[in-house]
Amino acid sequence: MPPREEQLLRREIRSKLGALRRAISSRLLLEGLAWLLLVLVVVVFVTLGLDYFFRLERPLRGLVMSLAGLGVLVVVWRELIRPLSVRMDSPDLALLVEKRFGQLGDRLIGAIQFSRRGDYEEHGISGAMVARMAAEANAMAASLRFTDVVAHRGMVRTWAAAACAAAVLGGFGLWQSDVLGRWFMRNVLFAEIPWPQTTYLTVQGGPHFTVLRGDDLAVVIEVDPESLEEPPHVTLHARYPSIGGTEERIDADPEHPRRFVKVFPAVPEEFSFYVTGGDDRREEVDDYDTHKVRVIDPPALRRVAFTVKYPNYTKRAQPDRFDGSAGALAVPVGADVAVLATSNKPLSSARIMLDGQPVAEMRPHTVREGEQVKVVERQYAGFFEISGENRPAARVLQFALTDTDGHTNRRGAKYVVQIRPDHAPTVDTKKTGIGIRISPRAVIPLLLKIKDDWGLASAEVLVRGAPTAKDTTRMAIEFPVDVRETLACRHEVDIEPLKLSPGASLHVGVRSTDTLPGSFGGPNVGVGSMLSFRVVKAEELLDEYVRRQKEIRLEFVQAMALQEAARAKTAAAVLVFAGGEITPESRRLLASSAGQQSGVGAEVAKAADALAAIVEEMKNNRLATQTEREQIRDGIVQPLRELTEPIRKVTAAIHATKSVDRPGELKQQADTIEEIQADLLVRMAEILQRMKKLESKQELASKLQVIIKWSEQLLKSIKKKEEAEVGRLFDPSTQPAGADKR
Repeated sequence: MPPREEQLLRREIRSKLGALRRAISSRLLLEGLAWLLLVLVVVVFVTLGLDYFFRLERPLRGLVMSLAGLGVLVVVWRELIRPLSVRMDSPDLALLVEKRFGQLGDRLIGAIQFSRRGDYEEHGISGAMVARMAAEANAMAASLRFTDVVAHRGMVRTWAAAACAAAVLGGFGLWQSDVLGRWFMRNVLFAEIPWPQTTYLTVQGGPHFTVLRGDDLAVVIEVDPESLEEPPHVTLHARYPSIGGTEERIDADPEHPRRFVKVFPAVPEEFSFYVTGGDDRREEVDDYDTHKVRVIDPPALRRVAFTVKYPNYTKRAQPDRFDGSAGALAVPVGADVAVLATSNKPLSSARIMLDGQPVAEMRPHTVREGEQVKVVERQYAGFFEISGENRPAARVLQFALTDTDGHTNRRGAKYVVQIRPDHAPTVDTKKTGIGIRISPRAVIPLLLKIKDDWGLASAEVLVRGAPTAKDTTRMAIEFPVDVRETLACRHEVDIEPLKLSPGASLHVGVRSTDTLPGSFGGPNVGVGSMLSFRVVKAEELLDEYVRRQKEIRLEFVQAMALQEAARAKTAAAVLVFAGGEITPESRRLLASSAGQQSGVGAEVAKAADALAAIVEEMKNNRLATQTEREQIRDGIVQPLRELTEPIRKVTAAIHATKSVDRPGELKQQADTIEEIQADLLVRMAEILQRMKKLESKQELASKLQVIIKWSEQLLKSIKKKEEAEVGRLFDPSTQPAGADKR
């Protein structure tokens, strides 16, 4: 029977193998524990850092710690459980020893293997040889230390690293025991306690805010007094629905280093934000949910309508209605303005403000339905008066609204109330039908155009001997019944009652007042420009009219010569056409005839207008008789005006000959034109004869009037002389001495 292992290996050798097994297990256990310690330290620092810098919530801390625990279990499995669970038999240990001590020459492993095979003799292996090999193995292994197989260098390095990590952790624990304690409470016991900080920020008025749409929102961030550090700036992280997330650096208030102010101008939409600064990152974990800004619509008026009731002085009985969308309202001083508007929400109060001062309260609008009075939902009505001075001004109209929740509209709509002052009437005065030289019996026709902003009250003519004279004669101007803001009329001023002497100067103007009451500083007075006249003798005016008629007659004679020249050129063209040809010269003759004929028409119209003006001046100066004026008007002016139409037609006929190309037809038309031109010349000659006769009659009448006037003056002088002689006869002082005794 083959020997067993106990027979081939001595007890001493087997003890050494057992010691080696225990040494290997101890080394694996110690190295695994070192790795476990090192990993635990790393886990502490990693989870502490993550939680400290990111302020993890409890679920995140649980997840991180779960992952860390999983990592620790992996290390325990790889470095402890799995290595220690490996079975170490004698052959495995013998191989390690053989590998370490090469002088054994596989004797030890061979002895162990042969001892486990009982059939080696059956395979031809000598038992004596096996025994000898075992004896040599026992002899050689007796002096060897099997535990030298276990290498301790790696374990020492691992333990050194673990010891250093543990020392760092211990030192950190001594230095920051509160931090490490809070880590244990937060990440092991999962307690909700905050981390210690050097800076603590507080958002005043938070955490959430409510602001009216369009208003500014001021957010004040302050550093708590227990903070150890004051950061130079903080960062505000905001998220808007329209543009997404934003970041903005906010520097400290120079006057208050512990305060940071951020103003959100005219907030249009809801948003959320959080603030970080220094080492205070507590709000960051909420991801914009720390502070929410809720935007509500402020109370506002919609569909604003104004009704302006005009004061009595404007003579406007019907009120005007204006849509508030225009943003401006033009009203006169003294007007009443009614407001009717619809609000976007129920109001607790609504005040009308002018230039920042309350002037009226608005009340809920009511309507009558049958016998019941019904309040119209969200409609408000009020009115106010435009008071003050009658001068231009722009006043700001606003509505101070407060809704039922107590919100006010600090940015309500603004309207401009433009005060339209009542200016003085504008007076435009023109004379017509008279010159600046007038007779003492003249009637001065005036063309008046008076205009006022709102209404005219009265007008009068001012007649003065000088522009600034105090002795003014006033003549009232009667207004038509329907006169309101504008008066356009003709008014005649009769100066005969003034009994002015020749050589006197006369100034005529018009003064007008409006309807502005005295309570507003009225009435306004407007004065037109003064018209100046000079009173002359009637004979001088008659002589002037005769002179002007002579000038007109001389110009008319020239017009007749021009008419004769036009007829002659037409006749010359007829002679050319009679020869059966059309030459450029004949065309030129007709063109020249047309130009001259047109000039005749202008001169005739000019003479008619000039003579008509003379007749009008004679009438207004009360010179000549009605018959004499009618003779000029009916015998000269009217015939001259009757010539204008034939002259226009014959001129057009001459121009029409340009399109005629046949000599015969052109001759026929030219003959007709010449006949008309000759007839015009005859009629002009008749008018000229009338002009001469009337001039002679007027000259004779003027001379007779002068003679009569001289005679009257002579008779007056003789009469005065006779009266003086009679007076001397009866004067005692002129009698000779002693004449009374007889």
